[in-house]
Amino acid sequence: MTNDDKKPTLTYTLIIICFIVFLLELYYQYVYGEEFLNKIFYTYGFSYQSILDKRFEVFITSIFLHGSPDHLILNVVALFFFGKVVELELGKKKFLLIFFLSSIVGDLAVLFLTVIGLMSPLISTIGVSATIFGLMGTAMLIKPFDLIFYPYLIPIPLILVALIYTLYNIAAFLLVLTTTTESNISYISHIGGLVCGMLFGFREEGSRKGFIILLFLLLLLITTPFLFTIFKFLEAFNYVNVLSSIFGKK
Repeated sequence: MTNDDKKPTLTYTLIIICFIVFLLELYYQYVYGEEFLNKIFYTYGFSYQSILDKRFEVFITSIFLHGSPDHLILNVVALFFFGKVVELELGKKKFLLIFFLSSIVGDLAVLFLTVIGLMSPLISTIGVSATIFGLMGTAMLIKPFDLIFYPYLIPIPLILVALIYTLYNIAAFLLVLTTTTESNISYISHIGGLVCGMLFGFREEGSRKGFIILLFLLLLLITTPFLFTIFKFLEAFNYVNVLSSIFGKK
């Protein structure tokens, strides 16, 4: 194994790409105005309309677009923590496969909701969030007890962070579906990315550990009537705003 194999160089590279793309966004916004930037989001973000227009490159371009500085910063911080776990544990080829496939599955989940009429075909989703959920889904199965300093600067077991985000995302998704609540967050793409990442994790583990975690998650899903209570509890402590900032678009 070379020294490069011992470093999450692809994770770093993808983070740098996100920053470069965002700097280009700021440049175009400064030179051509807000309307031009929105056109970029529409052209290169992912939406049902983009697929109808045969702009299939949006499966890739939408990943690296971000709508605001906090959206970018918090996403790349999450990418750093979850990405490096997967890259160092599974290698660069599998890391890249999980990275892009999780985003694509998240986009397909968006297409599904659009086809059944629960999302507008004109809304573009942007950002690396679905991929982050995919990497998180893999990491929680292959290295569940690794300590990470995310989202706060205190060591927390990776599995705990993953479960909190999973619960929050499911609760928020159900809240949006069953009420008139509006959100600029594509929760369904997060769920799609998470499922994709977990499938990779199960394939890699192939052991009792993965099934124990799956059973635990299924138990949480069975208790969905309590998810709204959890959501309100998190909201009371302003945690919802923190999570919304972290996964602010896609």
